[in-house]
Amino acid sequence: MRTVAKAILLLDPDGLALAPATLCAEVAEEARKLNLPMFEEVFATLIADKELRINGAACYEIYEAGQRVAVLEVLDCPLLDS
Repeated sequence: MRTVAKAILLLDPDGLALAPATLCAEVAEEARKLNLPMFEEVFATLIADKELRINGAACYEIYEAGQRVAVLEVLDCPLLDS
């Protein structure tokens, strides 16, 4: 069986990774089964109290006080269930 998770990568304004990518699940059952956090929760935490601007299908720019402070990339990550 094939499962698709999401990887959230937080980048600085120059495109350098601020932390390792976070692997997340979009469905609660898969989150429990794979011991992954829920996508919505991780995404909400990263953008809390900040302005979010969409920049393409899977890229978001994060602004604070009018300054771009980070970029979020969301990638599909196919996983094989055993």
